[in-house]
Amino acid sequence: MSKGVGRGLRPWVIIGSLVLAPPVLAAEQGAAVDNARPASESFRRTTEEAAALAGGLAVRLNKSSLRDGDLLVVTVDVPSAGYLNVVSVGPDDVPTVLFPNRHHSDNRVAAGAFGIPTEKMKFDLKATKPYGPTLVAAFLSTEPLDFYQDGAGERDVQGRMHEQFALLSASSRRQLENLATKSFAVTPRAAPLLGGMAYALVCAASGPCDAAAMAPESGGLPLAERLVPGILLDPERELPLPRGGQLRPVYDKGIRLTKLSEGFVSRLYNDPAGYCTIAYGHLIHKAPCDGSEPADFRNGVSEPQGETLLVADMSGAQSAVTRLVNIELSDGQYAALCDFTYNVGAGNLQSSTLLKVINAGEHHRVPLQLARWNKANGKEYRGLTVRRQREIALYFEGRPIPKALPGGENLTPIDIRVGE
Repeated sequence: MSKGVGRGLRPWVIIGSLVLAPPVLAAEQGAAVDNARPASESFRRTTEEAAALAGGLAVRLNKSSLRDGDLLVVTVDVPSAGYLNVVSVGPDDVPTVLFPNRHHSDNRVAAGAFGIPTEKMKFDLKATKPYGPTLVAAFLSTEPLDFYQDGAGERDVQGRMHEQFALLSASSRRQLENLATKSFAVTPRAAPLLGGMAYALVCAASGPCDAAAMAPESGGLPLAERLVPGILLDPERELPLPRGGQLRPVYDKGIRLTKLSEGFVSRLYNDPAGYCTIAYGHLIHKAPCDGSEPADFRNGVSEPQGETLLVADMSGAQSAVTRLVNIELSDGQYAALCDFTYNVGAGNLQSSTLLKVINAGEHHRVPLQLARWNKANGKEYRGLTVRRQREIALYFEGRPIPKALPGGENLTPIDIRVGE
């Protein structure tokens, strides 16, 4: 059992911004976390990533915006029996294990709606400082997994936690990341972990409480490195609908991948090329933001509004994949190619060796060809490398990824803004 840095907490209340400590202590803990890890590796970011990669779990809050002192109820729709862990990460990046806890230590749950706090807990979730967006993420595992038992915090001689609630430990975080990655690579039925998340915006008792700020900026890239998706930069032209007049939908795992890769920004910003952009890379116009943007965008957008924009923008990639790929694709293959095309553009897909390889049925060459597309504006990006790895995992969903290196394969990196 590891010993942590936690202190005794008031036993009758859980602080509703979900940091579980007096404000001064919360700030100290948050600073320690921030100083220990780069911003791109924050607890909030990795918890978001794990929930997005695992997927399949609905998390609901009784309120999306809470004033200081308001009560919060978290409900998780559990699809099947398993082991439930619920984690909150406040604006100070302190990761708290809400469930299980010392009041309700057994985290084996049955299928159905599961509400927190439970009757065993005998306390309320109350909103208080620090103010700002708080992430609430839930994870359901098929095998025993207990973030409270393995959490960070002081323990007695029997190894029992002193605190009512534990902080997510570094080892639990790594375990969460590994399980989420495994779950993304297999079919939903075989996934060892399901995940889901929701945001609560915690505000002062009076004053503004902006719903557009509910979901904080997400994604590992700073604004200076966020590129407008290639599909939105392709020459504008009418694309014929596929036979039957309707686009094949991208299934949930593919949408989660695109959202995770693009990252969400609720406000207007200029991408590195100076294009005015918002949400999941949605292009407003090919010029810097200048105040002429529609009022709905000037006021910012919520995450659900951003997802609506993304789904509409994705249609160009769906149409391109449908028109250009002449073999039958599985849901995972189709979703992976739609994400790729959304990122690099239909023109680059059309002229790519990747497309020729797929249409020839040479799937063993797909990993190497996808992995080549990891540069932008002459620079290799880790974010693009990770995105390609996830597309490969999705393309071969539930099947082994080919490892053999075909002779004579061109492995030269490709710039997504140039193509082959």
